[in-house]
Amino acid sequence: MSVFASLLNNTLTVERRTRTADGQGGHTIGYASVGTVEGRICPSKSGERELTVGDSEEQRISHVLYTLAGETIARGDRVTLDDLVVEVLGVREPSAAGEHWEINCRERQVEVAS
Repeated sequence: MSVFASLLNNTLTVERRTRTADGQGGHTIGYASVGTVEGRICPSKSGERELTVGDSEEQRISHVLYTLAGETIARGDRVTLDDLVVEVLGVREPSAAGEHWEINCRERQVEVAS
């Protein structure tokens, strides 16, 4: 096992966006599991910001997910670890050595006004 692989301390579920016809010419968006990956996910303070959307405030928090190179994961996927759900924004191979990927993600936490 490589030193990098030994740092991957979580099994995360990867879900891919699906579209289902609604029978009226449109569609609904859902997610279907495409498997799991071994990875390490870390918050990245540089992307935090607060937005007001309708009657709720939404906090967007950036994360970086580290996996071995070659995993089945792409922009638009959703990754879950227990209660943490993040959207995949982009996948990059930082060293071009085929060792690992750094995957930019965004967590959304919604506070609903009462």
